[in-house]
Amino acid sequence: MMTLKINLFINNNLVETTQLKPTSILTTSMVATTQSQQTSTLTTTIDEIGSTTISTTIDSSSIAISLNQTGLIVTSTNEPFLSYFVPEPCPNTTNIGIRCNISNSLCKILSPCQNNGICENVQTNIPSYNCSCLPGFNGTHCEFDYRPCKPHTCLYHGICNETSNSTFNCICNEGWQGINCESIINFCDNVTCWNKGVCRSLLSNYQCKCLGDSYYGRRCEFTSLRIKIYKIVSKSFAYVAIIAISSVAMFVIIMDILKYCFGIDPTCEDLERYRREKRAKKRKPVIQQIIYVNTPSPSSE
Repeated sequence: MMTLKINLFINNNLVETTQLKPTSILTTSMVATTQSQQTSTLTTTIDEIGSTTISTTIDSSSIAISLNQTGLIVTSTNEPFLSYFVPEPCPNTTNIGIRCNISNSLCKILSPCQNNGICENVQTNIPSYNCSCLPGFNGTHCEFDYRPCKPHTCLYHGICNETSNSTFNCICNEGWQGINCESIINFCDNVTCWNKGVCRSLLSNYQCKCLGDSYYGRRCEFTSLRIKIYKIVSKSFAYVAIIAISSVAMFVIIMDILKYCFGIDPTCEDLERYRREKRAKKRKPVIQQIIYVNTPSPSSE
């Protein structure tokens, strides 16, 4: 197989070496345009005899020439940097690309139509396109959604049904309610939690939060054994206190009735004795002195 070797020289300096393997006789015309718009043409013929070396300088401008199987790249190494790509024309004029496998249709290149809109090419002096939108969409690129039911209409808590072109109805999932299924159903309505329990609404049910371990049950209606014992003991002390207070009160009432209604005072004698004893304790003791008068003396006898 023949090898095509292209050496690129700029100012007598080797810049790049490219090797190709053409399968047939190749005649290439290379056109380079410098910044000053001056054009020079270099034509060379390459056959199967051997390798060929190409080097050139165009109008005092250094030009790098790269040849491949798909086209020609001409690059100016002077400032400002200029680069040109001159592709070979595709056999089918409706395709472009290095391998001529890309459609030059604006619809294929841009895919401008959104929301599954259909793109149609318009053949005029200036290539253009037109988007045919599905029902419920509008806009140049079908970007506006006017459907009553959108993915978020029921807030992902229900199924949206279109009743007309402008109205809808949300069938909400269990536990949700509202036009757009936006609120949770309050299952605590008309539910009473006993013994000061707190009702908590769940997604599809309710739960009564009981106070500590004192109560339990669906609605905190049952009392624990510990609380029952406390209640019994406290009631017993209360009953004893009530009986004692009642007894004292009845005794006082009976004594007043006997004293003021019947003139009977069972405590009168005891009260009088207590008073005498108290007065006796308060008296001062009396000191008695005995003096004997006219007592004969023992000497006179």
